[in-house]
Amino acid sequence: MAEDKFEQAVIQKLRSEGWEYLSDYSGVTVDRLYDHWRDILNQNNARRLDGVPLTDNEFEQVKLELNQNKTPYDAQLMLAGAGGVGTLPLNRDDGSQLELEIFYGDEVAGGHSRYELVNQVTFNHLAFSLSTKRRIDLLLLINGLPVAHIEEKDESLQNQWNAFEQLQKYDSDGMYTGLFSFVQVQFILSQHSAHYFARPKNERSYNRDFVFGWRDENGKDVTDTMAFIHEVMGIPALHRLVTVNMIPDAANDNLMVMRSYQIQATRKILDRMREMNNNDLVEKEGGYVWHTTGSGKTVTSFKVAQLLASMPRVQDVLFIVDRVDLVNQTFENFKSFAYKTFENRIKVVNGHELKRELKHTQTSHIYLITVQGLDRAVKSGLASKNRMVILMDEAHRSASGDAVDRIKKNLPRTTWFGFTGTPNFYSDEVNEVKTSKNISTFDIFGPRLHRYTIKDAIGDGNVLGFDVTYYESTYEAKNEAKLSEADLEKEIYTSLPFRQLVVQDIKDNWDKIASGPIEMGVRQPNQFQGILAVSGKQAVVAYYNLFNKIAPEIRVAMTYSRDENNGVGTSDLQASLKQGMQDYMNRYGTRNFLEDQNAERAYLNDITKRLARKKPYNKGNDDDRLDLIIVSDQLLTGFDSKYVNVIYMDKIMAEGPLIQAMSRTNRTINKNAKPYGKVRFYRKGSVMTENVKNALVIYTKGGNDTITDATKPLNAQEQQELMDDDVLAPRLADQISELNPKIARLQELAGDDFSQLPRSEKERLEFAITAAEVNGQVQRITQQGYALGSSVEDVQGQETKLNIADIDQLNTLQARLNDVNELLPPEKKIDVTNIKIAMESFASEIIDYDLLVDLLNDYMDQITTEKRQAIEEHVQPLDQVSRDEINSVLDGIEDGTYQEHFDTEILKKVRKQIRHEQQELKVYKWAADHNYNGNEIMSAYQLYLPGVKLVDNPQLNTKLQEIEDKLAIGFFGTADFENELLRYFADITTNK
Repeated sequence: MAEDKFEQAVIQKLRSEGWEYLSDYSGVTVDRLYDHWRDILNQNNARRLDGVPLTDNEFEQVKLELNQNKTPYDAQLMLAGAGGVGTLPLNRDDGSQLELEIFYGDEVAGGHSRYELVNQVTFNHLAFSLSTKRRIDLLLLINGLPVAHIEEKDESLQNQWNAFEQLQKYDSDGMYTGLFSFVQVQFILSQHSAHYFARPKNERSYNRDFVFGWRDENGKDVTDTMAFIHEVMGIPALHRLVTVNMIPDAANDNLMVMRSYQIQATRKILDRMREMNNNDLVEKEGGYVWHTTGSGKTVTSFKVAQLLASMPRVQDVLFIVDRVDLVNQTFENFKSFAYKTFENRIKVVNGHELKRELKHTQTSHIYLITVQGLDRAVKSGLASKNRMVILMDEAHRSASGDAVDRIKKNLPRTTWFGFTGTPNFYSDEVNEVKTSKNISTFDIFGPRLHRYTIKDAIGDGNVLGFDVTYYESTYEAKNEAKLSEADLEKEIYTSLPFRQLVVQDIKDNWDKIASGPIEMGVRQPNQFQGILAVSGKQAVVAYYNLFNKIAPEIRVAMTYSRDENNGVGTSDLQASLKQGMQDYMNRYGTRNFLEDQNAERAYLNDITKRLARKKPYNKGNDDDRLDLIIVSDQLLTGFDSKYVNVIYMDKIMAEGPLIQAMSRTNRTINKNAKPYGKVRFYRKGSVMTENVKNALVIYTKGGNDTITDATKPLNAQEQQELMDDDVLAPRLADQISELNPKIARLQELAGDDFSQLPRSEKERLEFAITAAEVNGQVQRITQQGYALGSSVEDVQGQETKLNIADIDQLNTLQARLNDVNELLPPEKKIDVTNIKIAMESFASEIIDYDLLVDLLNDYMDQITTEKRQAIEEHVQPLDQVSRDEINSVLDGIEDGTYQEHFDTEILKKVRKQIRHEQQELKVYKWAADHNYNGNEIMSAYQLYLPGVKLVDNPQLNTKLQEIEDKLAIGFFGTADFENELLRYFADITTNK
């Protein structure tokens, strides 16, 4: 379907969903939308204005107020206003003052709200662009304010990401200012693909990772655009999306939009509360939300807490966590996410303070407290019959039966909702899934309200799957039946030889696991960090000392809490932790944490910031780097860092705690750099194989909330999908078998050594798409541990290897990919940013430059076909422009231009001169092809500054205006001329 026909279909669907199409305000300039908004302001504020419409002067004053919106975050605060009504101040010409109502967030699909749709609006005076032809597809207006911007693309072009880049370009042009600063959400639509995202705070913040699709209530992807419009963009769904479902993030001056599963879970909880209110009931068990680790439960739980606290019948909300450090962490997040008017209603309390607070008669509050603190308060007499809600984080471990019973008894008019990534389930005998639980999350919180599993999150790209390795010693395998767990611990796991082997394995594989992807022959070391989880505090200390002795090049730290009940020797362990803290402070030059009232918490806080590379450790300074943290229980839940890519396990774990620990590794970052979270088990490999499989079945398929659920029939398909949905990494041999036919096709197109450029545009496009795919997959298997040129066994025991023999051959493939992509028309280019950056950064490092100089000098001494061929083979990994330069040098040697031996500096100067001459030739040829004066275009090129916008380069701007005047280019043609010319200048300057 052509874009214009698709746009009409979208308009018709939006009209059927409650939007009014304004033909009089479509196909117009932005000024007309200001006029429309002015009319709506006059209508909605008629009483406040005493029937006297806004004068021109007053409306200009209102427009100036919009300049306060520097980011979508600012605009969201203006829309939210106070009490659900957004307002703007106005000083009338007669000296009176009032607040103009501009938005009604609390009147979804009712009251004053008007829902309107316009299309093909032209922006004719953008602040940072000389173009006067920026025309956008669709805008959705609520009360005249453009809150959503829609761009459509023809499905056949497969170019929805071009729409993303187009929206980014609009932002850099200065489109989202004034009235259009209210755009909160951006949509990308094609016939069978629909995505949405919160408008970023500036053009540099556009990130594809935060572009979301939609899942329906049953967890199925909604890819039909008309179905997507019905669920997301209809009335009242869109109004809710830009109000209820937006999260202002003050810490980052940013705006977040909730994902489908977060929205649905929130709605389920609110519906449960409304149902109780409508029936005048108080049910203690409200239900629980199962959203896998890493899916944004903090955002969901905050939004739920805020909305519940805003309900007229709810006096207070208690948000319960199970660790003191998480209380403060959650409080900081909640404060950052709260509107200014709500900020003071969020408080951290202890049991004594809570007793006093619950007596207030003010608006409802959100109180954050530990479950232990609340239980102690109840034991000491806390009781209340207030209508409250308890939200419990990490509900699988926070709620023990006895504590919950006491709290429920003393707070009888309280409803409980739980949030967990790993609920507690009963055993599933039918499916042979065993758990150790005698009480389920259902028993404490009631029905499961919403589910979003690991499999769902992996499918959406929100978290990674796992690449798991199991070890088992021969001694273990032979004696497992004879020895108890305690005997194995004594005989093997606590022995010095076993621990030395673990440390040596981590040391031997550190570079391979911690390094970044291969980019033009270079892998940057220490790009990732790891966790070593061991079986007790004594083991933490023992491993810490071994690392300092065996692998001092790996920067390690250790931590454990005083309430971890592991063994004896408390005073020695405290002394060891104190020494570890002292080592840490000495290494990194931190302040003295030992002087803090809670030294352990201050120390742990600094470690977590360092591992997550948060302020002040976010500047890329290698001196700040911490490689490995050794723990027993700490940091195995509730800690997130996308830079942690591996967890080493010298302990036995199962079920929810096992998934929680493994999930420390599965936060997303560059997919080529981190395709999976790595997990390495050092003890009882056969046992842990079953434990992992068991846990993944539970937390992808779903466990038993009640004992009677165990009668459910086996779903063989769901169990099989566990290994088919990227939850676990596929075998290396399988990935290699999938890659080799693609590599063979690339060799057909570009030669066995990838040295040739495909001839036709069709072949070049095929090469670019396939090479980009192959490069990404090769990067991923390399990150999984595959060494180029090595063989691996498949399931039949047959050896197979990748048909890319070494890094040099991969470099050559990357260079050809870049060359071919540069030759493609702009609309068909693919994203090879990382490769281009790497080529620019490492252009002189990806080959042996000293050897190249020697080869050229040898060729100068004796010109033979064999010697020229050796040089041409040596420079194959370089890009085409660089290879052309070397060929020009070879031609110059042959014709006598170069007779004195090169050194590296002279060769670089010669190459620079050749490059300049080649670029001049290209400029003159381009000018001739377009019937322009070559000298004029060359003079413009000499003023061109890479990466500098035309508006910031006044000399080039003036020169182009002179050329446009001479060529008599019309007003509407100047933008096309300038864009085409600057794009060409950028292309030929890439390798300057």
